[in-house]
Formats: sequence, C-alpha cells, structure tokens
Amino acid sequence: MAFTPSTFKSNISTNGGGARPSLYAVTIQYGTATGNSLSFTSNESLLVKAANLPASNIAPLAVNYAGRAYKWGGFRTYDNWTVTVMNDEDFGARNRMMTWMRYLGGKLDGSRTSTYGDPSNNGTWFDGTATVQQVSTGGSVVGPKYSFSNLWPTELGEIAVDWSSDAIEEYTIGFAYDHWTSS
Repeated sequence: MAFTPSTFKSNISTNGGGARPSLYAVTIQYGTATGNSLSFTSNESLLVKAANLPASNIAPLAVNYAGRAYKWGGFRTYDNWTVTVMNDEDFGARNRMMTWMRYLGGKLDGSRTSTYGDPSNNGTWFDGTATVQQVSTGGSVVGPKYSFSNLWPTELGEIAVDWSSDAIEEYTIGFAYDHWTSS
C-alpha cells in the first residue's frame, strides 16, 4: 500500500483530527456523596492544569524450574496518579486536600483525635473517587472515561514563591488508589 500525505491527512481529519492532550476533564471527589465539602468544585476542576490517563502494569512473576527462571503473568499494579493544580488566591482546593490528609494521618503536629488520624472511622477517608476523560475539539466527551476507586491523597507538593516570577502558582497532588476502570 502506498503512503501519501493526503491519505494520512484525510484519515486523521475524518477521526476528529487526533486527540489533543490539552482537552480533558477531571473530577476529584472525597467520599461517595457528591457535593462533599472536601471535593473539588466544578470551578476548581478547571484549575487542574495537568493529569494523565492511568497506567497499568502486570509484574512478571518468576518461577524457577530446572535452574532457569520462567516468567509468568503476576499481579496487576497501579502507579500513583498525579495531578498538577493551579493555585487560586483563597487556596480552596489546597486547603481541602490538607484537611483530607489530616483526616488520614492526624493533625499537623502529629496528634490524633477521633476526627483526625483515627483508623476506626470505618475507612471513610479512603473512599474518594476521581475521573479523567478526553474532550473533543467540539467540546463533547470522547473515548473512555477513566474512574479511580478508593482514592486518597498521598502527597501534596510544595508551592514555589519567587520574586522573579509572575506566573500563577502551581502544585502537585499525588493520589493512591485501589484500581481504575474505563467505560
């Protein structure tokens, strides 16, 4: 089959012009109830500057037999999911993530109470959800919707302050989760 640039161009324009990494939608929710006070609001979801479609790995399981290691499919593992957020002046999303992390690990001074850092709270601190999905150039959702289950923040990145910069502050949030699904 002969390749021509016009064939390539017509094929890619037929399929929407190719998925753009800058067109996506992200939601992050604490708990199963929508509108929870620690969830990202719809305006804060727009501040998510970067995210990723999740990776999935199957670790090889080595089985030794007759002096050789044979590899078999092992367990599925999931990398942490990281998002980059642009900071707003009231630190709304960042403060909610800090509160969620206090629920998990205790107060900032390390003390634990029945509210902060108490593992007997039926695991409700670990039941966050998030979704990420591609959006077309026309604004409609395309491709699969990736949903993260039992999501919780593991890392809240630093914010650099610097007199020589006039850019909007940014920070990262790392999330651990049990698994993801696509639909």
